[in-house]
Amino acid sequence: MRTIAFYRPGRTFPAISVTGRECALMCDHCQGRYLQGMLPARSPEALLDIADRMKNQGAEGFLLSGGCDKDGKVPLWPFLTAVRHIKSTTNLKINLHPGLPCRAEAEEIARTGADRISFDLVLDRNVIRDVMHLDRTPEDVINSFRSLCRAAPGKVAPHVLLGPGDPKAELKAIQTAGEEDVPCLILLSLLGEKVENWEGRLLRAVDVAVGTGRPVVLGCMRPRGRPDVEMAALEAGASGMACPSSTIVNKVEERGWKGVWHRGCCALHR
Repeated sequence: MRTIAFYRPGRTFPAISVTGRECALMCDHCQGRYLQGMLPARSPEALLDIADRMKNQGAEGFLLSGGCDKDGKVPLWPFLTAVRHIKSTTNLKINLHPGLPCRAEAEEIARTGADRISFDLVLDRNVIRDVMHLDRTPEDVINSFRSLCRAAPGKVAPHVLLGPGDPKAELKAIQTAGEEDVPCLILLSLLGEKVENWEGRLLRAVDVAVGTGRPVVLGCMRPRGRPDVEMAALEAGASGMACPSSTIVNKVEERGWKGVWHRGCCALHR
């Protein structure tokens, strides 16, 4: 029997922002909206306090992220000692979202013992410049991604955003991700604006991603209301989905597959 992994983080796996609601980039597709729903932890001490409460409440873990600086980095470096302490004293699972670290920073991140490192793998030069407002190149993004993969093999979960740019660049990002030792490949889809043939674009991306041999997951950022498209993605080989609708859960059962629920982030998929 085929198994489909369902992820619903909720209160047992909250997202924490080290910058509160602040972000220097304000990417067009986010504009800081996602930061508004995150728990603020502006100091390592605040993070330790949150982790202590989570441990006592039996939580699963957390995502540690925040807004980016002008270089595309989430300023996690002052928090890494606290992350290392949390990993050594609790059973909480931690997913770090560092942005674009250099090689030395990637090695420091790996030494924390974090369970996952989420990475936004965007290789469209125009999207990097005009949508993300970032003065970096696709080569910079690849170098940062590979530095993390070398420092923490098997722990980097690449996220590929479909919709804002050239479909060929999206497929190149998927293929680049598949060349590394990654536990899964997460596909996200642009929200809030019209993307021509987004359904076909998603299914083509799933097909290419499955072809890399890596597990493919539909992330939480995607258009809703089209269970037929989501079911087609599962039929095409996707093995997991974040925050599925009840319709999808029922369709999976009707198909004779087994849905297995997880309380954590889909980046923890393996």
